[in-house]
Amino acid sequence: MQRNGFINLDDLISALRVDPKLRQNLLDSFGINITQFFRDPQMWDILAKEILPALLSEFKSLRIWSAGCSIGKEPYSLAALLYQFAPQGTHIIIATDIDETALTQAKKGEYPASDVKEIPPIYRPLFSVQNGLLVVPPTLKKFVKFQYLNLLSDPYPQGIHLLVCRNLLIYFRPEVKPRIFQGFAQSLVRGGVLFLGASEVLLNPSLYGFAPLQFGFYHKVL
Repeated sequence: MQRNGFINLDDLISALRVDPKLRQNLLDSFGINITQFFRDPQMWDILAKEILPALLSEFKSLRIWSAGCSIGKEPYSLAALLYQFAPQGTHIIIATDIDETALTQAKKGEYPASDVKEIPPIYRPLFSVQNGLLVVPPTLKKFVKFQYLNLLSDPYPQGIHLLVCRNLLIYFRPEVKPRIFQGFAQSLVRGGVLFLGASEVLLNPSLYGFAPLQFGFYHKVL
């Protein structure tokens, strides 16, 4: 209300009903864009050393979905992994979020130079620091396609080999999570992998055709 000069709540509600841009601004303000490169490094080690090599040996060209990508650090971390394994591959990372402001920032691929400390030393040479900014180069950007997606209402990408949804589902009501997990299961190909955050657990994975691989990782078996 203060940001847009509304005196009372009724005026704000009336404006929201007719102004799509104002609605999106309100929606963006609800987002919790807490993110970092290679968040929970030990889980990224498992992804790099075990999960990703197995997927590449089976599928060659990967379709990866980063759901709730925020300002882009997660999909660019995935791009760094792919570049290390197969720089000439035709892989694609579909990076989605509901926050359009965050998506705009993600597409730029520019972050404070101090964020380089979040990146493990082995991957730091893939990025550059210019004029006080950590810059994602075209060699990594080529893998990533950013787009708006609402997990509660929009169609999910299909033919996915690795679905990364980390530290997002904890913000959803329990009654909607089964529908999301069912959508994830339909999005993944048989043999694909779901990668969740350290604070998230998929209860009864067999209900959705999943089997546990390791902590945080689930294999699509049906």
